[in-house]
Amino acid sequence: MLEAVLFDMDGVLADSEPVHAAALGDVLRAHGLDAVTDEDYERFFLGKTDRTGLGDYLRARVARAPDLEALLREKAAAFAHRFSREVRLFPDGVATLRALADRGYRIAIASGGLTAEIAMVVDLAALGPYVAVRVTGDEVPDGKPNPAPYLLAAERLGVKPDRCVVVEDAPAGVAAAKAAGMRCLAVDRTGQPEQLAAADRVVEQLTPQAVEALGNEDR
Repeated sequence: MLEAVLFDMDGVLADSEPVHAAALGDVLRAHGLDAVTDEDYERFFLGKTDRTGLGDYLRARVARAPDLEALLREKAAAFAHRFSREVRLFPDGVATLRALADRGYRIAIASGGLTAEIAMVVDLAALGPYVAVRVTGDEVPDGKPNPAPYLLAAERLGVKPDRCVVVEDAPAGVAAAKAAGMRCLAVDRTGQPEQLAAADRVVEQLTPQAVEALGNEDR
């Protein structure tokens, strides 16, 4: 039976991926580099930590890359600068999280975002009382599609992986959830549900009923 629900953040709770992409463009242009194309952002960054995505991108696309650590610091600052003006919440994601917490399920956010970025979204959505555990991209070296973020979240909640449902929006996150032995409900935010086909179920809008139905379904 379902005991815990583990939420990704970017693309599930907050419409923040475009802001991450814009902040990344700010930093790359400041170093005389081209901004990342939509295709490369989807390939290298979507659902992954900045460290993983930017490292892979620089190795693949930039012959003489600037220092990775400096770029990561600058990108975090650029995102924070844009946050209050540009990041918006997904009402269905926030409402579903609150409703499931009110029904007694243990709630975690497991994201490739930095601790400060998760805190900004939690504060914006007033989710602090509802979220028992946060797993951030700066405390898990191997981000999604590695299952480590979701396994750590379940461990901190004290819940077995097979009693968890993960809510995701990106192929890397879906892969992480399935590798962790958890059921995965994917929300299609881009109109490309085929990219999320590895999830147990794909929906266009999140509801607590959809999460509960998947979590309590016989395997």
